[in-house]
Amino acid sequence: MWKGVWAVLVCCIGLLCGPPAAEATKRVAPPGPDAWVDAQPEAASSLSRTPSSVADTTETQRPVVTGVRFDGGDAFPQATLEGRVRTTANRRFLGIPGFTWWVWLYELGDSGRLGDRVGQALKSSGEPPALLDETVLASDVERLEALFQQEGFREASVEAQVDTTDGGEAAEVTFVVEPGPPTFFREIQYEGLQTLAPDQRRRLLRESAIPAAEQRDTTLRFRADQRRYSEPLLLEERRRLLTFLRNEGYAAVTRDSIRAFVERAAPDSFDVNLRVQTGPRYRFGDVFVEVTGPEAEQGVRRDTLALGEGARSGRMIVTIEQERRLRPSLIRRALRFQPGGWYSQEEVLNTRRRLEATGVFGLTDVTTSIPDSTADPRAPETAERLPQSIRLRTQPRHRVRLEMFALQRSGALGVLDNELGSGLGLSYNNLNLFGGGEAFQVGLSGSIAGDIQRQILTTSQLEASTSLQVPYLIQPFSGLDDRLGLFDARTRLSFSLVSLRSPELRFAIRGRGSGQLRLEMQHTPTVTSLVDLPTVSFSNPDTLAGFRRDILDRLIGSEDNPVIADPVQRAQVLEDYTQPQFNNAFRYTLRAANVDPLRRQQGFSYEGVFEVGSHLPYLLDRLVLSPDTVSGRLPIGTGDGLLYRPYIRLIGDARQYRPLGRHGVLAGRLFVGFAQPTGPSNVVPFDRRFYSGGASSVRGWRLRELGPGSVQSFAEGSSATGETNLFGGDIKLEGSVEVRRTVIRNFLAANWAVAGFMDAGNVWFGPSNPGFQTDDPDQATGKFRVDAFFREVAVGSGFGLRLSWEYLIARFDLGWRVIDPANPDGGIFPAEDRGALFADPAILHFGIGHTF
Repeated sequence: MWKGVWAVLVCCIGLLCGPPAAEATKRVAPPGPDAWVDAQPEAASSLSRTPSSVADTTETQRPVVTGVRFDGGDAFPQATLEGRVRTTANRRFLGIPGFTWWVWLYELGDSGRLGDRVGQALKSSGEPPALLDETVLASDVERLEALFQQEGFREASVEAQVDTTDGGEAAEVTFVVEPGPPTFFREIQYEGLQTLAPDQRRRLLRESAIPAAEQRDTTLRFRADQRRYSEPLLLEERRRLLTFLRNEGYAAVTRDSIRAFVERAAPDSFDVNLRVQTGPRYRFGDVFVEVTGPEAEQGVRRDTLALGEGARSGRMIVTIEQERRLRPSLIRRALRFQPGGWYSQEEVLNTRRRLEATGVFGLTDVTTSIPDSTADPRAPETAERLPQSIRLRTQPRHRVRLEMFALQRSGALGVLDNELGSGLGLSYNNLNLFGGGEAFQVGLSGSIAGDIQRQILTTSQLEASTSLQVPYLIQPFSGLDDRLGLFDARTRLSFSLVSLRSPELRFAIRGRGSGQLRLEMQHTPTVTSLVDLPTVSFSNPDTLAGFRRDILDRLIGSEDNPVIADPVQRAQVLEDYTQPQFNNAFRYTLRAANVDPLRRQQGFSYEGVFEVGSHLPYLLDRLVLSPDTVSGRLPIGTGDGLLYRPYIRLIGDARQYRPLGRHGVLAGRLFVGFAQPTGPSNVVPFDRRFYSGGASSVRGWRLRELGPGSVQSFAEGSSATGETNLFGGDIKLEGSVEVRRTVIRNFLAANWAVAGFMDAGNVWFGPSNPGFQTDDPDQATGKFRVDAFFREVAVGSGFGLRLSWEYLIARFDLGWRVIDPANPDGGIFPAEDRGALFADPAILHFGIGHTF
């Protein structure tokens, strides 16, 4: 029995520590350039040598490769050289020499002592010994020589040296590289492009992949700027030329139309002559569209639409079969080209992308028929027109979905550190409501959530929502699409209504409604503008029996025994969480990002937000409802009416992600936020303030526990000390650095990564906020001061674990307080903060997705 238990244990440990051998050891060298360079520079012959000690060995005598080194290959990164060779050593657990755990697993399973089934499981979890293969070694030498010669080291030679140890059972391989002198580009010339206009020539030269040493003119010849000769760079220049010409009307140009002739101009430099056969220049012709739908009972419809006027005009002939709802105007609006205009491959691809983005079509195919033409390329007026064929297949319009989901939220009052829950949602989707690509959705969801520390249910929520999204900008904004040359555009109208009840907090939101009209304008594949036209929201909070006794008296105290001593701030908290409020906002967001939003391994994400809020009710109050005074409330409903607070809000959020080797990532984030009241109130709405601390902020503090500034919000000796900061802040500064590294792959179908992080930041009251009232000028008030804010920056640090599945990342972080602004005399790691590992102030956070 113990033998079987041991086998299962070893198998599980093997699965925990690594992927199957094939995944861990397989390396494929990138393909070299194709043979499109007709006259290549002469290369010095190189000799790949296989040590005689290895050449005569048999299969059973082959040594195990324990290490691979490169000597003399400083011109390229280590990762580039490693990617070119297939001779590799076995992986080491945590990089410890000799600790080849996966080899041990493989050998244990291969021994047959544990039976066939367990043995196969162990072998698949491990990896076989990396035996030296002389054929592979010789191929590695050739690949390395090809790399150096293609990158300008024309006389490079590579030799493989094998040093055996342990009586010939182990071997270390060293690739000794003699790169020789580098060679460079001297002069670049383009032939066959005389038909290009001067402006086209300037653009072609300006966008060249080969940097120039002098200012380029329109002569299609320039001297290179000491750039090392590189065949991959010439391939990149050919791809650029192809794209440029196809976007300028030369639809017939192919890879074979461009050839490079390389001649030695000096011992260390070459001249390159790029000869191009452009063929005729074409214009767009008529558009022929065939649409097939899923409704078999529907017949065939045909329609012809006129496109453009005068010389730049044509027709769009549409045939629609088995589809009742679709209107041809949807396809017309998606066209990015005009019949009679010069052919552009980019406009064809943009048309296809726009059609796919509508969500209406499951199949989208746009093709161009290029006939054999004898038209004179120098005569634009006789340019032949190319008909465009578009073939589409629509998806079923109606979809009903019933789904379960998990959620994570903060408490309604912000007094719960973390809530996890689940819910059930029912939604109906219509992909083409009116025939113009209008996506309509209506949904109803309910959820319950609990406090994971106290293990009780705390919140129940019911939400109804509806939205309508169209794949274009609505009037009067439709002209912005062509005027700005947008990459993509859409409009979204949405409404939601939420009802929430929290018996644990003795609190309820009888209704929180919001409506939003958003214009989404994508300028480039990475830059997007979001314009939220007056967004309207309404919140009607209410209290349950025992709210004052169980919640308010604990958080803010009574007048006789105050927890928050400042009466101004006490009144603000009561107003924030018990009064009905109304808000409308205009918001503009500019976002630039090229990073995978889930993995976040390489790239950047920048976002800037400008928001103006509650100015519509302010104008109504001042000009219509009460011209002689501004009350800060709208006389709507019962009681004192609806509270509103005008404000402006600015946000800047910058994130960078850089790879650290093949399995590591260095991530950084900088966040700046500022909010300022602009009306009769001296504070901004509580849901538009900034908060700090928590799983996505400074992780040495709990959710919203940090700030404002270094002030102690609660009265000395209060039991609420250390509770959530209910006031928030008008100014927020935060920065974070995180290093993530994958250490285990494919265990429980997930990649396991460890992370180390450091966060710094805080929130402060702005210039209009009265802050905490005090008679002592040296006592902190929570207000931002330019000469002192840096002394109130909190610093937290810690480590974490990331479990990454294909569509989900689970995050566990453990954070400590390094510098606590509320304890300025405590120094680094304040004395009272040195507790047990998993006790306060070590804060354990759980989250979905990366922190940033």
